[in-house]
Amino acid sequence: MKKYFLFLFLFLLPFGGWSFDLQDGDLLFQVGQGSAFEQAISSATEGIDGAAFAHVGIAQVRQGQPFVWEASTQGGVRRVPLQAFLNEAAQNGGPLVEVFRFKAVSKKQVRKALKRVKKLEGKPYDFLFQPDNDAYYCSELVQAVFLDKDGNFLFPSVSMSFNDKKTGKLSPWWKEYFEQRNAPVPQGVPGTNPGDMSKSALLTRVHRYY
Repeated sequence: MKKYFLFLFLFLLPFGGWSFDLQDGDLLFQVGQGSAFEQAISSATEGIDGAAFAHVGIAQVRQGQPFVWEASTQGGVRRVPLQAFLNEAAQNGGPLVEVFRFKAVSKKQVRKALKRVKKLEGKPYDFLFQPDNDAYYCSELVQAVFLDKDGNFLFPSVSMSFNDKKTGKLSPWWKEYFEQRNAPVPQGVPGTNPGDMSKSALLTRVHRYY
C-alpha cells in the first residue's frame, strides 16, 4: 500500500519525472552548482524565479531519440544524447534540468536553427566570452542559431556582468580566471547568459527533469 501511494505521489508531481515529449528546438536549462566554473556563473547571473542556471542546450529529436546540442567546456559545440546531458546535471548537484519552449516560433524557424547549429559542430568553446571570435559559450550558441526572418537574433545581447550578485563587485574568481588567460574581463561587453535567457518573454517553462 505504501508503494502504491508513493507511485501515485510521484505520478502527480507537476513538472516531475524523466518521461516527457521533448520537441525540436526546446531549450534545456541546467542548474549548475558543481564545478567552480558553474558556481561562478551562477554567482553573477540569475534565472527566472531566482534559478541558478549555468548551462543551456537545444533539443533535437531524431528517429524518436532525444539529443541536446550544446557548447561545452569539454568539447566545444557538440550533440549529446539527452541522458548524457541529464547525467551531467546529476553529477553537478542536481539533477535539475528545466525545459522551456518557444511560444511563437515556427517549425520552419526551428528547422533552420538546427541546420545552423549542425554547421557549427566542432567549433571551440569560447572561454573568453567574446563576440564574433568563431567560438561559442552555451547561451551564445543558442543566440547565434535562433534568428527571425530578417536574420536578427531572437535573443538580444545584454551587457555582460561578472560582478558577484551579493557584493556588486567583480568576483575574485573571475578576476583570477581572466588573469590566467592574459585577457581583459569582458565587463559590459555585449553577450548572453542562461539566466537572462530563461526570463525571455519568448519562452514558457514546460517541464522539469530531476
